[in-house]
Amino acid sequence: MTPTKVLVTGAAGFIGSAVVRQLALLGFQVVAIDGLLGGLYPNNEKAKRFREIATIPGVEVLELDLRTSDLDQLPPDISHVINQAAMPGLGLSWSNFDLYATCNISALARLIERAQEWKLERFIQISTSSVYGKSAVGDESLETGPVSPYGATKLAAEHLALAHWRDSSLPVTILRYFSVYGPGQRPDMAYRKFISSALHGVEINKYGSGNQSRSNTYIDDCVDATISALSRSQPGEVYNIAGSSEHSLNEALDLIALHTGKELNITAHPAARGDQLRTFGDSTKAQNALGFRNSVDLNEGLRRQVEWQVQSGLV
Repeated sequence: MTPTKVLVTGAAGFIGSAVVRQLALLGFQVVAIDGLLGGLYPNNEKAKRFREIATIPGVEVLELDLRTSDLDQLPPDISHVINQAAMPGLGLSWSNFDLYATCNISALARLIERAQEWKLERFIQISTSSVYGKSAVGDESLETGPVSPYGATKLAAEHLALAHWRDSSLPVTILRYFSVYGPGQRPDMAYRKFISSALHGVEINKYGSGNQSRSNTYIDDCVDATISALSRSQPGEVYNIAGSSEHSLNEALDLIALHTGKELNITAHPAARGDQLRTFGDSTKAQNALGFRNSVDLNEGLRRQVEWQVQSGLV
């Protein structure tokens, strides 16, 4: 059944805005909300994206903070929710835990309370590979053990959402994203910063040996899986959304040098607190249930991201 109205929270973010655009392109009605918070990085890019998606036919935008705003402003006929809203990032979560606890847990609690009044078919709660801990290698049966306050709050959010599924059959599905990148990436994320530094010819700060690895997920593939979950996921289930190949940070830096045509000026630093050593998610479950596929490899994905940063002037 085609969703009649999809609520997307965090709609001005990197992934949230891409989800909104694709939903609208597919003909869905979308209610897009965002609190346009600062904190991790200045909100000017988010505000610009919010203004852009407001012009898309079929998209209604509302500036709301899930922690404090009156959620009765939301329409009563929402059939599906994609909760992208969260405070991301590792470093700031150590020094400002209250920001992460309220954005990632308290806000979800208020949204679920409001959602109890809707006739929902799916509530897609977005999570992260950070819930697994230092090594996120395997499928969804892998033991969780976050090593950062950010990861801990996202795991708590999973438990909260699933508690409502067990107690009152709220149709919750969990998607655990693995290192999403590509055009539109947040300015605080590693590839965005590395590409910008390379293009400017300034120092790149590399934390750790560079042998830490990721199974990077290209933005378009992540968006497709998320939208597929609206109709194909099973409530109560958890799905890894991960790239199909594993690459080290050093390999990614080599590709950035190739696609920028620049010699990189790299300064090594000790490993960042709470950083994962290795992520290589097994997405077989999402492939079978959601039709998830990895259509873009890291080489092509980084080429596209470099092109986007140059063309958009974000260098």
